[in-house]
Amino acid sequence: MLRFYSYYKQATVGSCEIPRPGFWDPIGRYKWDAWNRLGKMSREEAMAAYISEMKKIAQKVQTWGIGRVAGLG
Repeated sequence: MLRFYSYYKQATVGSCEIPRPGFWDPIGRYKWDAWNRLGKMSREEAMAAYISEMKKIAQKVQTWGIGRVAGLG
């Protein structure tokens, strides 16, 4: 999920230019870390990566079924 978040932020906002959230915000830090890892990736590259990852997930759902992808099977 963090991968999708980071690609979405990169595509809609651009490179991460905000300060890292503090110690008491671990979820914010995880999100920031994922987004910041993308560095200077272009918005177009981020959109393409988001779509590519979504296609991989959709392929797994189609092949395995929703229960197995979600860890229920």
